[in-house]
Amino acid sequence: MLLVAELVYKVRLPSASCQCYDKVAVDLGHETVNSMKKIAYFCIAGVILVGCHSEIASTTVEQGPAPELGGLSDDFDAPSKLSAWKHIDVTEGWNADQLQTFKADGGWLTMMPYTSTWYMDYRGPLVYKEVSGDFIVTTKLQTTNRAGTDAPHSLFSLGGLMIRSPRSDNAKTWQGGRENYVFLSLGCADQSGNYQFEVKTTSGGQSDLEKIPAAGGEAYLQIAKIGPNIICLHKQHGEWMVHKRYQRPDMPDTLQVGMTVYTDYPSASKLSPQQHNGTVIKTGNPDLIAKFDYVHFRRPKVPKGMNVAAASDGEILRILGDNGI
Repeated sequence: MLLVAELVYKVRLPSASCQCYDKVAVDLGHETVNSMKKIAYFCIAGVILVGCHSEIASTTVEQGPAPELGGLSDDFDAPSKLSAWKHIDVTEGWNADQLQTFKADGGWLTMMPYTSTWYMDYRGPLVYKEVSGDFIVTTKLQTTNRAGTDAPHSLFSLGGLMIRSPRSDNAKTWQGGRENYVFLSLGCADQSGNYQFEVKTTSGGQSDLEKIPAAGGEAYLQIAKIGPNIICLHKQHGEWMVHKRYQRPDMPDTLQVGMTVYTDYPSASKLSPQQHNGTVIKTGNPDLIAKFDYVHFRRPKVPKGMNVAAASDGEILRILGDNGI
């Protein structure tokens, strides 16, 4: 038995398998060697089969493009890391910072916007990182009114996650009809003083949004891009839910992914989109504070052969939600 154990141990190293058999042949008689040959063959075959099965399982059941995305994640524990985030007003040359507050303190990022909005051709605040390929982005956030006591009261005052196609124009060459994005946010939509989720897809400057009640001002949000599939999820006081799915084959491989906040649509919409996009509106009734505990990025791991578009919510939750963090 000791010899068999030694044999199996050495067979695990392909270069040692012949050496192992030679050692046994020297030490034993002819009959014993014949018996040990049979054992060796079984042991070698078993080890090879186990090794092959393990390799097949690891390479075909799950797939995830490299490189990994953990380096993009931020727990907001060091204010110096904020410089790694890009601001859309700077990127596109608007020279209009619509964030009154943007700071990390105590492990939370606080964003408080001036009057601004995301709708059709209106472009609000977005703080983002560029991500190529498939990804999952997850956050935990809290939203309140500016007093910090309740849900916002100004209509369409929300904060959340956004993915957006980069634009080819800028503030000087801006043209309408070029906004393309998806976001999921938490705050007050069309019911003043009540918490709601808003999910919105905008394609070619045309927005389609949905609103549902939320169970309070704290939630986990997640957006996944898997090929053309954009999947939005949320979690409040329990299990993750698939919130909304979109097919967006128009979106490019590299997207702007990050955090958005916006508030006081009635005041913001008094300006034209182009005026709004280049203006810091210090009047109106802004009423939102959004706090982000973290933003984490990772690659999705999708079982080989899985049809993401046709998958049930249960199947989606096996790869996203808590399984996507």
